[in-house]
Amino acid sequence: MSFLIFDLIFLIVFCVAIGLFLYTHKKKLKVESKVFLLYRTKVGLKFINWFSKKFAKILNVLSYFSITFGLLAIIIAFVLLFRSIEVIISLVTVPKVPPVMPLVPYLPQIFNLPLPPFYFTYWILIIAIVAITHEFSHGIFASLYKLKIRATGFGFLGPFLAAFVEPDEKAMQKRKPKQQLAILSAGSFANFIFALIFLIIMQLFFIFSTAPAGIIYATTSINASEIQNITIDSTPIQGFQKEQILSLLSNNEPSRLIKISTSNETYYLSSSLLKEQLETLTKESRLVVFYDSPLLRANISGEIKKINDIEVRNYDKIFRNLSETKPGQIVTIETNVSKYYIAAEKHPLNESKGFVGLGSTAMPVSGVAKLLQDIISPTRNPFMFYKTKYNPEIFMFFSNLLWWLVIICISVALINMLPLGMLDGGRFIYVAALGLTNSKKFAETVFKIASFLVLLILLILTAAWFIRVI
Repeated sequence: MSFLIFDLIFLIVFCVAIGLFLYTHKKKLKVESKVFLLYRTKVGLKFINWFSKKFAKILNVLSYFSITFGLLAIIIAFVLLFRSIEVIISLVTVPKVPPVMPLVPYLPQIFNLPLPPFYFTYWILIIAIVAITHEFSHGIFASLYKLKIRATGFGFLGPFLAAFVEPDEKAMQKRKPKQQLAILSAGSFANFIFALIFLIIMQLFFIFSTAPAGIIYATTSINASEIQNITIDSTPIQGFQKEQILSLLSNNEPSRLIKISTSNETYYLSSSLLKEQLETLTKESRLVVFYDSPLLRANISGEIKKINDIEVRNYDKIFRNLSETKPGQIVTIETNVSKYYIAAEKHPLNESKGFVGLGSTAMPVSGVAKLLQDIISPTRNPFMFYKTKYNPEIFMFFSNLLWWLVIICISVALINMLPLGMLDGGRFIYVAALGLTNSKKFAETVFKIASFLVLLILLILTAAWFIRVI
């Protein structure tokens, strides 16, 4: 039984449990703004007060970092919003999902997005981690500045859950701008810190759970019906004989290369990758295969460290360097075992270009996309594929969970600092402007202009997406 079945059962059980909770505690529920259901408690208040007293000196220092992060987050969020307009207009393939949409369970699966699956189990765990750390951080800094915390609790907006910490808002507005800014930015700052923590955990998890298993070769795809011959351990199989191929592969080394011939080309594929694809392959399907390339025929061993004396972490420079390679030119590949000299051949798609046959998990991107790519996988060699040291399904479950944790922590940290009234960023930019000028009118004007710009950008994004879709 797949994990999705267990996840759907968990979703149903959770919804029933929430329904029962709301019914049995309906007298303690309060309606806010006509759409929110709030359940107030005192849970965590002792911890908040203890933490703020125990680490008061450290928190006072961190308050400056928190405020600085708040300002930077507003700038970065604006830049990303403006950049999003350019991206959605220039995209060749328009995303099926609208640009302004909450992240809900199964969103990548529903819209067939090129993202890891987002199970309900992930959603509930991440909501708990992100919301609790965010809200408790507000409460800790409020307690640090001797503000009374009236309550903690959680809220319901339809199927969406939220946590909250409720300080004395009127008393907070009378505090110094610096203290207000520290409290307002504390939630996003905590999300950012936890994103870094989970990023480190994710890299350690990857390092201790995987090992380099081979070089990534350049690939293409062919229709299964084009296959004329597959050679496994010197045994030729005519055409696409799925059962016979799987039978011969059962005792084959996973890394052994299998020769695949069509009417006019020869390709290769590792035994494990061929077996993996055959399980769902039909004659009408396409099979991903390796080019018959100079790199593949060189049979090099070890983990790639340098290409043309360029460190593998500088993969964007390597991409540019290889794109300028001409047929016949020598490409040097250095591994932890030896150094290899490979003569480039004519590129199968452009004969004026040189072709070695090296593939990569990294994309030749720049700007924010490259930054995110580097942040998410700083320890991964982009020219090697890895195998897990234990059950691959268990590895993927936790790997994807950590990936979503990092992405959502960063996203919440930035989105929450957008200068809109319902977000911390709205109040933050108002207090900052008021503190700098001591003019309430000026602060209100700055807040209104900033909010208008954000709403305008979101409207343009939605309109651009809608126009592209239709």
